[in-house]
Amino acid sequence: MRIFGFLVGASLIFFIGCADKRLAKVYYKNGNYEKAYEEYYKFAKKGFPDASYKIAKLIYLEKIQKPPYLERKYALNAYRSGYADSALYIADSFFREKNYQEALKWYDKISFDKFRIKDFENYMTCIESLDNIKEKVSYLDKLNAYAKKSNNPKLQTILGKYYLQETPFYNPEKGIVLLKKAYDKGFYQAGVALGIFYIKNGKKQEGYKILKNVAYQDKNAAYYLGNYLYDEMVTKEKLLNSGCITCNFDTPEDFFVKKLTIYKYNNLFTRRNVKKAYEISYKLGNKKALYKLIRLDIEDNTFELTPKTYSGFDLKGAVKFLKSQNDVESKLVLAAIYEKYLYLNSYKKAKEIYNWYIDIDKINAYWHLYQYEKRFENKINLELLSYLVEQRFVPAIVEMAYQMSLQNKDVENNKKVLEYYANQGNIPALNCLGSLYSKEILKPKSRSIFYFKKACNLEQKPFYIPEEDLKIANYYNVMLNKVNKDLTINYYYAQMKNRQAQLNISKFYRKHCNYDKLKIWLDKLIKEADKKGINYYYSSVLEKYIDGDYEKALNALEKDDSLQSDLVLARVYANGWYVDFDPKKAEEYYQKAINKGYKPAILNIAALYEKINVNGKYNNKIVSLYNEAINAGLKDAKIRLAKFYISQNEKQKALKILRSMPNNPKANYLLYILTGRIKYASNTETNYGYLLLAKAEVYSKKAPRIALYYAFRAMLCNTPKTPKVAIELMKRINNARVIDSIYKRAKRAPKCYLN
Repeated sequence: MRIFGFLVGASLIFFIGCADKRLAKVYYKNGNYEKAYEEYYKFAKKGFPDASYKIAKLIYLEKIQKPPYLERKYALNAYRSGYADSALYIADSFFREKNYQEALKWYDKISFDKFRIKDFENYMTCIESLDNIKEKVSYLDKLNAYAKKSNNPKLQTILGKYYLQETPFYNPEKGIVLLKKAYDKGFYQAGVALGIFYIKNGKKQEGYKILKNVAYQDKNAAYYLGNYLYDEMVTKEKLLNSGCITCNFDTPEDFFVKKLTIYKYNNLFTRRNVKKAYEISYKLGNKKALYKLIRLDIEDNTFELTPKTYSGFDLKGAVKFLKSQNDVESKLVLAAIYEKYLYLNSYKKAKEIYNWYIDIDKINAYWHLYQYEKRFENKINLELLSYLVEQRFVPAIVEMAYQMSLQNKDVENNKKVLEYYANQGNIPALNCLGSLYSKEILKPKSRSIFYFKKACNLEQKPFYIPEEDLKIANYYNVMLNKVNKDLTINYYYAQMKNRQAQLNISKFYRKHCNYDKLKIWLDKLIKEADKKGINYYYSSVLEKYIDGDYEKALNALEKDDSLQSDLVLARVYANGWYVDFDPKKAEEYYQKAINKGYKPAILNIAALYEKINVNGKYNNKIVSLYNEAINAGLKDAKIRLAKFYISQNEKQKALKILRSMPNNPKANYLLYILTGRIKYASNTETNYGYLLLAKAEVYSKKAPRIALYYAFRAMLCNTPKTPKVAIELMKRINNARVIDSIYKRAKRAPKCYLN
């Protein structure tokens, strides 16, 4: 009986065990891996090798998340009981601990036939960790032999990708052959690797064809296909912009048609091709593709210009979605939105993101912070810039050369730096050079257009390149007196919701005394929360161009610690607009502007002291300020000092300064006035109004037609007394057709300098 009882008990244990294992299998089959693990664990801890094997396999297949030592513990139990495949799980556990030497030993205990794709990848990583080159070559030969014998597309793909990497074993021919073999067997991952390699190495058409075939199966293939299509679109758009549309248009219609043609092509191609590729990638699990679509929405400003965006989000929806994500890219895209769409009133949050980003990517975080502070805080952070230059970060090197040139520091060497990068097609370097020429830090001023045009030709989205186009527009206005072209360009960009263009149009209407239109454009900028536009509105109120709440304007500008606000407030107190005339306060604000790097304010302070210089009380102060301005390299500082000496009847001091400026038209004019010598007016090519008038007077007796040409040019500069001289000359010539011809020739001449 006792023996019978024992047998019955043993049988019950056996059957209960079998039942529990069957239950584990049911859980496994239904995808409830945690429950399956719990059931297998009951037997594994009692030493059942089959249960130990199942647990190790669950961990290996990543069905459950457990530490490597547990995977190894149960795999070893199974291996010792004859489960040879457990060697693969032991190797995996060592690999997870980055113990590549031990992992390699265990991988070698099992046939390659048992390897999954991740095992081949891990095996390659283990081989890469070897220091012994002979050993490494031996392992690679072993793998290649198996790949050839087995025709295993997974291994062919792994080896093919390895040979395409930049390592001492780089062998593109071998890599391509292996990937082609795997791809021909229908292993799409090989096609992904091959297509991407082709695209990166100049065989874009071949790569595009392969990626197109595998895009629906692989998120990376679809993503790279989107990148390729985007690049193809940009190439076509550059061709449409060949020669730079902005530099070569005749009428406003011509400009708008050409620009909008590129815009419509961009919009259509993006929606039909680029967008679809990124959408496929996103649906296959690549979140990066959706971020790319949102970036394209920002880039093309579809949030404001089109009813439907590329990403499918409106602006608020995009912000809400990005806030719900926790990865790095989502935060950076969010910062880009905050910086662009100021009416969200969240631009300060962009700085918080960039500060958070420092621990992840210090160089790019510092560059974002530098640009942020420059734009929103009117701060040139040389500490950040210096660090980036030390790291050989090219955008920072270009920016440092530009900023130092603006401060007249080592201009020639900085020019060489900018030219070096400009010759490599660096667009910021080209724009910096153009800007330095336009500011006459480099000369001649007319050369600025060469660099802006070159940058315009290289830009990726020629339908929307305000950086160059608005500078070209300014060149048309200032250098060529082509106001219509200037307005055409600015109106196009204002239509594209560019705030700077809207501000430029506001400035145009203020300059030309159309205050109703000035108010209309400023109201748009206020609605869009554009900081520069708001400040320009307040300055227009305080400087009495438009009606408004001057107290509110004054308070707002006093709170705003920007350069433009400092200059407006200085002028307000210097002229007594809405406030008492207060030269001390005006000087304080001009000094703030100087501290922010705006050296021309030195001349403003000098002019302020001239205004209150009763009985020569501030003569020494004024001379000292002008000398400071001369040392700072400010244009017209010497002329202003000479004029001051003339006003104080110190003719010899004035002559000494003026004679040190050969071929300067303003100096020549003053020399002509002081000395009465005709040579200062007659033998000088000039665009300066008063000197043009002097030349007209020189030629008036012997050559009235030449005299009238110069008189007309002086008149077009709004030079006082010119109309009277011109009328007398016209009376003498007395030929309407000749006079009309002379006038047209004068209009075609270069625009005058300001008098």
